[in-house]
Amino acid sequence: MKISRLLFALLMTLSLRLQAEDGKDLFAAAATGKVERVQALLTQGIDVNSKIEQDRTALMAASFNGNVRIVRILLGYGADVNTADKFGATALSDAVLFGSPDIIKLLIVAGANVNAVDSQKATILDKAKKNGREPIVKLLEEAGAKAGETPAETEQKSEPTAEAEPKADAQPAEEAKPEEPKK
Repeated sequence: MKISRLLFALLMTLSLRLQAEDGKDLFAAAATGKVERVQALLTQGIDVNSKIEQDRTALMAASFNGNVRIVRILLGYGADVNTADKFGATALSDAVLFGSPDIIKLLIVAGANVNAVDSQKATILDKAKKNGREPIVKLLEEAGAKAGETPAETEQKSEPTAEAEPKADAQPAEEAKPEEPKK
């Protein structure tokens, strides 16, 4: 009886370690555009929302690196579009930095908060404007994004700003839809 308990505990510990490593593997595969590896890991049951250092996810990596196909796959497996890292960055804010309209459309359709604010009190729209991404600015504004305030302006005001509701009529292109998981 003691041996079976010990064996069970050992297997559980090993399983948790492998899952942590597989989360890193998923992030690395998403960051480097390895579509087949991403699919294989997800098919094996790796948590699509697993996090690595600084609370980064595979969806953030794929969004930042502009890999539309991997973003579709991750969304098809239920990736959380509103997970934020320790700095408040989301997959949508990462996509805005890269400037990929297709990924931005995918994330908005999947329910990404277009008015999320990072740890510096900057909105996604602020980042797009700061980086001179006018087509992205227009896309975000059509989805209901509002510009935020600088940290200094926020400190001078006593009441918080209201978040805008995304526009219901913002539609993605046909190619901007999540990919269904392979079975």
